[in-house]
Amino acid sequence: MQEAESDADAVLRVAAEAGRIVLEAGGETYRAEDVIGALASALGALNIESFATPTGLMVSCEDQYGRHRSLIRRIRKRQMNLDKIARVNALARDAVAGSVGLDEADRRLCEIDVLGTYAAPIPALSASLVTGFFCLLFGGSWNDAIVAGLIGLFMGRITSWFAQMRLSGFFINIAGGSFAALVALAALSIGLASHLDTVIIGAIMLLVPGVMIVNAIRDTIAGDLVAGVARGAEAFISAAGISIGVGVMLKLWDLAGGAL
Repeated sequence: MQEAESDADAVLRVAAEAGRIVLEAGGETYRAEDVIGALASALGALNIESFATPTGLMVSCEDQYGRHRSLIRRIRKRQMNLDKIARVNALARDAVAGSVGLDEADRRLCEIDVLGTYAAPIPALSASLVTGFFCLLFGGSWNDAIVAGLIGLFMGRITSWFAQMRLSGFFINIAGGSFAALVALAALSIGLASHLDTVIIGAIMLLVPGVMIVNAIRDTIAGDLVAGVARGAEAFISAAGISIGVGVMLKLWDLAGGAL
């Protein structure tokens, strides 16, 4: 009996870890719940129930003797990583197909959990290209795009450093918006850029919580109202941080006697 209890606890732990990885990688709450249910059921758990929010996860199941097991996991960090989500989904499908057992699932989850992101130059270059071409998209000149690209290059690194310091996303967006506005104003004042608005808009697109907004809508449509409202509020706060950062810097520049 003790061995069966240990197996049930292990299945519950593995399923909860899979859900935690999905949520920390930026996955929707309904996706995390689906992965937990599929994986736990395939590994032998009974009557699986899970409840996920962007900041927490609760899972319960029964063993073969009808004893209830439950587990809670806090989600303390979230960073978009679609590769992790895809790998966890693949693991759940393999478990349902019967090709993965408990030990193998545990091992693969440990490998997925420690997967890194791209090497440092790639995100920086991507941020530069994104901001530069968004500037062109909004009607900026090539000089404006170059300035916006340089802002994106450095802003990506700055926000990454702040994130590693576990600074709140709200304050990271304030700092990013302020930096974008300051560099754009400086570039305009020395003649490197000609359209202040397009440079700033192109640069701050790097900070806009687009995926967060989409996930909020998808969670709400899927019936996860708590998660949908929570993600929507988080997206609103992030957007407010960007606006505050840009607005404060524009006002300070004006008070300092700079021309807008």
